[in-house]
Amino acid sequence: MEEKIFDSSFFNGLNRVKIVTRITMQGGRSGMRKSAAKGSSVEFADFREYVPGDDIRRIDWNTYGRMDKLFVKLFVEEREAYYSVITDTSASMDFGKPSKKVCAARLAGAVSYMALNNLDRVRLSAICSDRILNSSDFTGRQGFNKAMAWLGSMEFKGKTDLYRSIRGIPFHQKGVAVIISDLFSNDTTDENIESIADTIRYLRYMKQEVLILHVLSPEEIEPVVEGTVGLEDAETGDIMRVTATSRLCKQYKHVLDRFLNKARECAKHYQAHYIPVCSNESIDTFIYKGIRSGQLENF
Repeated sequence: MEEKIFDSSFFNGLNRVKIVTRITMQGGRSGMRKSAAKGSSVEFADFREYVPGDDIRRIDWNTYGRMDKLFVKLFVEEREAYYSVITDTSASMDFGKPSKKVCAARLAGAVSYMALNNLDRVRLSAICSDRILNSSDFTGRQGFNKAMAWLGSMEFKGKTDLYRSIRGIPFHQKGVAVIISDLFSNDTTDENIESIADTIRYLRYMKQEVLILHVLSPEEIEPVVEGTVGLEDAETGDIMRVTATSRLCKQYKHVLDRFLNKARECAKHYQAHYIPVCSNESIDTFIYKGIRSGQLENF
């Protein structure tokens, strides 16, 4: 990418933010998430009777004094969470000032940074209809530099087929899937929403907690168009000539609002988290907006 993705202001406040998933991780290596497994953390979970071979340091002697039986203490095992950060790299993301592609890369970087800083595992994916690129897994705080380099090499071209592309990403364990996209395709609004619904249903079936970061540019939210202009579809190259009238602008705003509302309702219906993001927002704004709305607070 031509524009620098990360700068000093990007990191302000990130260390104060901790992602807390609602899911109870059942697999993976040691980490900072509470698991259904019993292990060696300091958080007490339960008792069970002593059997030969148990660590005698875990015997509860107070219980032995009351019941004349040996019991050992069980503690909550802590596991790492697995984050799949999926960025839409179709041509429509290469639009706007600031560009949606830079915003998307920064969002992916922010989520990766917070997860890795919390000792979780991260895999990055770049998708469009004709290609799916998956990174190796990144772990530890040192993994962020590798993740940042991977994000900086993403190319934005081609068309969008969200459902088909995400079906091509392997999900081998329970985890968190973060989708960063403008959610645009060449379908009608209703067909597009159905594709989003199919995507969320599939990810839920694959035991993923889902967070959608819906990225739009200022020009898409509040277009400033005058006179007769040619509008080019970034993904197909098709050009449509339109005359910008107040009636047409109101109609556009109505269609956009309907699409945003349907996308939000779709996410809510299928128990996914949804955060709209404008490409001119800072990462701090995104984080605090997400926390205030509860979309990140419980994530």
